[in-house]
Amino acid sequence: MAEKSPSSRPSRVSIFHTEPKIAAPNQQRPTVLRRIGHERLSVVIPTRNEAGNVAVLQERLAEALAGIDHEIIIVDDSNDDVSRPALAAAAASDPSWRVIERSAREQTGLGSAVVEGLRAAQGDAVCVMDGDLQHPPELIPRLLEQVEQGADMAVASRYMPGGSRAGLGGFSRVVVSRAATVLAKMLFHEARQTSDPLTGFFCCRRSAMAGLEFRPLGFKVLLEVLVCGHDLKVVDVPLTFLSRHAGESKATTRQGMLYLHHIWSLFVYIPGSARTVKLATVTALSLAIFFPLIWVLHRSGIPWLLAWLLASAVSAGVAVALQRTFTFKDLNSRGEPDGARLQYPLAAMGFFVGFATFTVTTTGRDHPWLVLAALSQCVAMFVTLVLNRPRIRARINLSLSLGPPANLEALGRRLDADRSWWADLPQTPHTPERRRLVQLLGDDVIQSVARRGRPMLWIESPSTRPQPRVNVETTSALLIPFLNGQGEAVAVAVLARHSSNLFQMRDLVKAISWLHRLGSDWHGLANATIAEESPSQENLAEEKPASPSPLQLAGGS
Repeated sequence: MAEKSPSSRPSRVSIFHTEPKIAAPNQQRPTVLRRIGHERLSVVIPTRNEAGNVAVLQERLAEALAGIDHEIIIVDDSNDDVSRPALAAAAASDPSWRVIERSAREQTGLGSAVVEGLRAAQGDAVCVMDGDLQHPPELIPRLLEQVEQGADMAVASRYMPGGSRAGLGGFSRVVVSRAATVLAKMLFHEARQTSDPLTGFFCCRRSAMAGLEFRPLGFKVLLEVLVCGHDLKVVDVPLTFLSRHAGESKATTRQGMLYLHHIWSLFVYIPGSARTVKLATVTALSLAIFFPLIWVLHRSGIPWLLAWLLASAVSAGVAVALQRTFTFKDLNSRGEPDGARLQYPLAAMGFFVGFATFTVTTTGRDHPWLVLAALSQCVAMFVTLVLNRPRIRARINLSLSLGPPANLEALGRRLDADRSWWADLPQTPHTPERRRLVQLLGDDVIQSVARRGRPMLWIESPSTRPQPRVNVETTSALLIPFLNGQGEAVAVAVLARHSSNLFQMRDLVKAISWLHRLGSDWHGLANATIAEESPSQENLAEEKPASPSPLQLAGGS
């Protein structure tokens, strides 16, 4: 529960303290009261026992950000007796400062502290930095300038010309830092967008991060944002990494282990990440199955051609299964909703190319059969991998008319919705669209989706009693909010179905993926759809449902 600071403090000062709640630790979130409106810049600073740096940090931030409408959000995990009083005094003297004091249960690391600060931020741009003054506040205006000139993210880099890692004390820390950077760049192509993907000092457009749920572990929040944000336009700004002003370093062996855990989490739980490494792993496993199998089959008396067919079919089956669930999972579900049915034809095409290669090269006698079999298998796998490249798959989808729907109605037809429309939140309560929505779902449902800014799968049960029949028709709906640049919901897409075949979570994921591709066209489509479907008030009085089903009462056909 949030507690406001004493009334003697300036009216804009907000100190937040959260008490332990009865819930799973992963679900702990501080209660943060947000101010109305937003600033040009939010600066998020996670702190832990930094009492010795607070006064100097406040002074240098004030000088660096003079003339810039900003807010300073401190997310504090201190467990000493002096840091929180120092932060409270700083917030009392400067109305731009806000402090979120996290309880012991909520203190799950620097990464989660930054995420809490990002949730509380109201600025058009958000800058993240450390509170130990190793990141000079004087660099913030340069980072903000790059973002306001069109970059999605500006990174303060120690490893670009003009940058320095002078404050990275000790040879071992330098070696560990460089090794960790090389590992990140080797695995994730998004990390190669900047020369310093592990810096803790960066500035990003808030709209570029809006709607993304981050789960960073340890200190390396930037790597999480880069990998989750995908195609961000990133610009580097040289950083002179300074020595600590006061206090002790938080870098420990445990933080190193957390970094490796974070790398594993990005690799496993983000399907589109590290695709090259995943492709290499699946290819190596497929070949490891193919070579022993074809040799055993041939030694058993099976002709080379038939042995190749059998061994290649087995290895290809394993490869396709792993690619669907491991390498190309994002293309099959989120990033390319129709990709699942493309996976097998593309694999079959590679298989037949390999078989044709083996057949042609082995015409006649006295051939190095095993070498040619290996060559043909490699050709088959190469063709499959090329066809599965995201850009090539997108072109194949487009040629097969499997691309994203042109508008909300087309999306509804693709998902077998009986009714699709935009609920425009600024509408008056008595317009046809709002009336349809209220009759179908209830106004509280749409307001909940708009208020939380999160999509919802809504399912209605026919009654409170278990139904012996499985073909009982009932209503289900997908509700997806459209958020503007400030993260505010201005319209909600509604796709409804009255059938015994209810919407499932996979339908919601597909709808989110398709609508995301429409980007800035969302609101334009919303207005156009409402204008087309809104009859005059005279005709509205004569509207009558054709049948008593809920969807038809809601305007469904």
